[in-house]
Formats: sequence, C-alpha cells, structure tokens
Amino acid sequence: MSERHAPRLVWTPQHLGSTQTDRFLQLVNHRHDLQLRKYSELHAYSVNPRTASDFWVDLFIFLRIKANTGPLLGYVRADAQSMFPPPSFFPQIKLNFAENLLTGKSESEIAIHACNEGGVNLRSITWGELISQVRQAADAMVSFGIGQGGRVAAVISNRPETMVLCLAALSLGAIWSTSSPDMGEQGILDRLFQIRPKLVFGETAVLYNGQMRDLRTKHRDCAERLAKHAEFRGYFLLETEGFGFQGHAQNVKIAPWSSFIGQSTGRGLTFAQLPFSHPGFIVYSSGTTGPPKCIVHSAAGLLLQVKKDSILGFDVQDGDVLLQYTTTGWIMWAMVLCGLAYGGQVVVYDGSPLKPDKLVLPRLVEKLRVTLFGTSARFLSDLKATNTCPRDTLDLSSLRTVTSTGSTLPADVCEWFYEKGFPKHIHLASTCGGTDLACSLVSGNPTLPVYSGEIQCESLGMAVDIADVSNETFVSVKTKGEPGELVCTMPFPSQPTVFWGEDGAKKYQDSYFKRFGRGVWNQGDFVQMNTDTGGYVMLGRSDGVLNPSGVRFGSAEIYNVVEKFPEIEDSICVGQRRATDKDESVILFVKMKGNAILQDELKERLRQAIRSAHSPRHVPKYIFQTPEIPYTINGKKIEIAVKQIISGKRVTPSGTVANPECFKFYDRFVRIEDMVQKHDGARPKL
Repeated sequence: MSERHAPRLVWTPQHLGSTQTDRFLQLVNHRHDLQLRKYSELHAYSVNPRTASDFWVDLFIFLRIKANTGPLLGYVRADAQSMFPPPSFFPQIKLNFAENLLTGKSESEIAIHACNEGGVNLRSITWGELISQVRQAADAMVSFGIGQGGRVAAVISNRPETMVLCLAALSLGAIWSTSSPDMGEQGILDRLFQIRPKLVFGETAVLYNGQMRDLRTKHRDCAERLAKHAEFRGYFLLETEGFGFQGHAQNVKIAPWSSFIGQSTGRGLTFAQLPFSHPGFIVYSSGTTGPPKCIVHSAAGLLLQVKKDSILGFDVQDGDVLLQYTTTGWIMWAMVLCGLAYGGQVVVYDGSPLKPDKLVLPRLVEKLRVTLFGTSARFLSDLKATNTCPRDTLDLSSLRTVTSTGSTLPADVCEWFYEKGFPKHIHLASTCGGTDLACSLVSGNPTLPVYSGEIQCESLGMAVDIADVSNETFVSVKTKGEPGELVCTMPFPSQPTVFWGEDGAKKYQDSYFKRFGRGVWNQGDFVQMNTDTGGYVMLGRSDGVLNPSGVRFGSAEIYNVVEKFPEIEDSICVGQRRATDKDESVILFVKMKGNAILQDELKERLRQAIRSAHSPRHVPKYIFQTPEIPYTINGKKIEIAVKQIISGKRVTPSGTVANPECFKFYDRFVRIEDMVQKHDGARPKL
C-alpha cells in the first residue's frame, strides 16, 4: 500500500457467528459439503467460474425469493468469456416483484411510517392498508390499458403513494420509472420523451428546505408536451393541502388523483408471473451535460441484489426498521421500496434532511427505533463540520448499522463517527455501486473490521478487480496495491437488460465494455485496494482523474485534505488541459464559509498540507475562490462539467443539475492566466 492512506481500525465485529453472513455460509457448506470458514473464502466461492452459478442458486434460496418453482440453474451465457449481451439468470423460473414484497404479511401490523419535512405529520400504514391501496391502483391502471411492458412514470417525492403506484405497476408486469420533482422541466421531458409512458403521476406541490414549491404549472406543461404521443393516456396529480388541482385544460389529459383512482372497478389483486429477466425499472444516467441514458433493469435482478446487499452486507434481520434518506430520482430509492421485503417497517421521509436542523433524521431514528439508517457521506461530513454529535442528546441504542454512499467517506469523518458522533457499537458500512448496477461492487460486511477511509470488501457475487489505466487491454493491478479502474469480470443478475431506445445496444456496450472488451465491465471509478486490509480506497471518478506530468491521482485525495480546514465550506478539484496546453494542470476551487475572502495565507497552508499528505505533484497549480459548486439533484459534485468548461469546451447543463446558473462562473477560467491577478483578493460573483 502506498503512503496515500494510513487506515485506523475503528470498529470490530460485534456478533460473529450469528450474523446473516454466518447463516448463509452455513447454508452453502451444507448444500455443497464444503468447509468455508470466513468471508474471503465465501467471496472466492461466489466468483469462481466453476461455482458462481451455484452461488446464485444458494442466494436465491437463502433470501427466500418467491417463485413458481425452485431455482436449478443460476445463469447461462453463450460465450464463457463475455458479459455482453448479458447472460440469462434463472432461465427456468417465473415470479413477481410485488408479490415478493406484499404476501405473507400480517395485515394488522405496520408496514410504513411516513412523515414530511422536519418529521411532521408522522403517520403509519398497515400491511392491510398498503395491500388494499396497491390493489385499487393496479385495478385503475388496468382500466387505462396498463399491462405487461407498459410504461408508468412518476415525477413525485418520496411518499407512500409512490411505493403504492410502483408496486401496482409491477404487479401487472408494467415498467416503472421515477424522476425527482425538483428536476427542471426539460430534465423531466428528456426522460419521459424517451420512454413514452402511458401514465404519469405527480403532485401539486412539495415542501423542501422550508419552502412550498408549486409544481402545477410544470406538470401542466409536461402534460401538454406528452399529449402529442399516441401512447399517452393521462397525467394525474396528488393534491397537496393548499395547492388544489386547478381544473382541466382543453386537449390535455391532466386530472386529479381522484379521477385516476375512480377508474378502479373492484378487481382483485393478482400478480403476473414473469421471467426473471422481465424489465421492471427504467433508471437514468446523470445526464448532466446531455440527454440521459435510459437504463432498464429487471425487477427480479434488482430485488435479488438489493436484498443481498441489505441482508448480507448490512445484516438486515426480519422485523428490522429501515430509514434510507433518498429522493425518488436516485437508485437508493430501491432500498426504500425493497425495505418492505424484510417484514419489518420502512420509514418514508419526504423533505430536506437538514430542516429544522441537522438532527431531524437522528431524532426519527430514536423515535421509531430504527435499526438501519442509510445516509450519504456528505451528510455525515456536514455533521462533523458543524460539531453536531447525535449520540450526545439522543438514544440511538436501537441502531445497528449506518450506511454511507453517494461519494467517498473521508477517513477523518469515519473516525469522528466513532469518537464523537454515534455510538461505538454501530457498524458503519460505506458502499460503492451505481444506478447502472443496482447493487454494490464494494461494500460493508458485519463479519469484518472497519478501517477509516476504506470500504470493507468486495460484495458477494461481484468479481471485482482493478485494471491498469496505462494498458488498453485488461491487466490487473489489484494485488499490487496500485490505483486503477474499478471493473467487474463476472456476470451479475442486476446487469441492465437493455438501454431503452434507438442504438440502445451500442450505448450499452460503449458505456461499460468499450475499453476492455465484452468480458470486463468498466465502472468508471478510480480506486485502490489496501493489500494489508483488503479494503478499498475510492479515489474519484475515472473521468475526473487528475494527471499532471503523468502522475495519476483522484480528486478525493485532495478533498480529504481540504475538508480538514474549518474555514472552507466546500471545494471542487479538476484538471485543465486546453488545446494549446502540453500538460494537465490541477485547479482547486474553494467555497469559503460565510462571507470570508480566500487569502494568500490560507492558499499557502492548503498547498503545504496537500504536499505533506501526498506529494509535490498533488499540489494545485492555482487555487481560486468560487461562490458556488455545481451539484446534481442527487448531491454529487459535477467535476467533469467544470473540467470541460475550463478546458475550453462548451457545456450546456441539463435538468439534473441542481444549480445550473453557477456554470457560467467557470467560463472565465479558460483564460486562467488572465484570471490569476484579477481573482486574487476579490470575492467571486456569479
């Protein structure tokens, strides 16, 4: 391991021998007369070409997936060396996603706790009420011609009705797709125009960050545009108090929720029995600078993988209470939906996680006795930066696991988590996967120790490797401890089935298999494995890798240093290489707290800290102050767009950018030499 990272042991397993992973290992040993003893041996079994198919059958049985018959064969691929086109998993079975979540439950017990921003309007929904609502919604969908393969879309927040509509669509074999309501109109249409749904659902207004946002005009405009397509049958709005439906428009099929649900006829709830590969979800690439790719996942593949990650990675038990903070436009919403699969309770939170203060979600953990709290690295970093320590004021004894995803969790935040922030018994599980995977490549596990700044291990069934970035063909550098491209070399059941639309197959192949061929999935992350611990250090996105004078490193290495400076609120570090440049330069933009001005003294301290932590090559050539850093609506920094802008490329932000107006600030840095004197000592303005 290089000097990039000196991990600290911060947590050791609390329940060795009694975790879900231990139980699964025992099942594998019993079924195959093996003597596997630890996680590394179980993982090796799961990705061995001779036993991988058996592993997926074992997993199917252990997770109690309900199907028309027991699994006999994990997967079949025409070419033993190829992952594209995706192999056929469980070719002999049929099942239904919604049936797996809704059957076998006690109708009087609580399934969902739901609340609005700040934890207000807390209400509970029983399994009986949920099943009744799904039945009624599915019945109404049938009246509008929804059946197998039909598309149902929603531009809607994280609320119980979203889950009801999704389960109703999936019960019929339809394909479900959601977008977050905070997305711009063009971003919504960029998605809906591609998939052409028959039905679309929205809401008249949402509360976020203390403000009510009226969405009626946006939905009406979207409905008018969609009405031009023959497939379109209707656009229905849930009514928020104080923001009622404003009446029908001529030639526009938009109506209140009551008009939709009024089409139900009393039909019973049935579950279409479908092949494992039957499409169930359309999700989207970020599309920050152009139309998003429409990624199609099988409902069964997503269910299997999310249950695997939750039960084996996070030790979710029957009856657990899960709170995953997310928007509906993020793949993590699948964690909320699949939370119903464990027979416990799911907490559905709609609103900002910071209103009225940063403890609103931890207070819900205390109140509802949450056992798994899913959050982001950004949220935990914000708690640390403001010295907000939930364990000082709240009873978090019910909490066994906290998951962190979305971006790299810095080592110092991980250490703060155990030293000051949360109870020491909690398993802090960082994960890295993606919307395109619908699962984790590397993740946590309750049988392994946690080291600060690292993700614990490779996920079961995922043949993770690290490819040499200097080779055009696949050469592994994982066991050398060198940084490289995060890849996967064996099939997995949540591979996209297709990319929707014209040229979908080409877009699919170009997205993951263009560089190393059809046998190696290239995820697009820059990573390094610690050969001493087996943990993974996330160094940034591959397209954001910094490469001054041929020395490659990730932006996360810079952020880990910058985040230790209390004067700085945020930062973005990118490479600049214009057409006339012979080499790439590292440029760091920092956003100061309050109204402070970035002074030369702080710049020098930053340079010294980066040099001391890493090397002289890591030190940015220029450091500038910025008033705003671009983020997607899912909370991810948009490095590639800033890199392109300051390198002289024209970039038009898409509807997935949360603050697109800030792009124009970076235009001036194409002529960066002219900016050096002008920018120093002056407060930047958009």
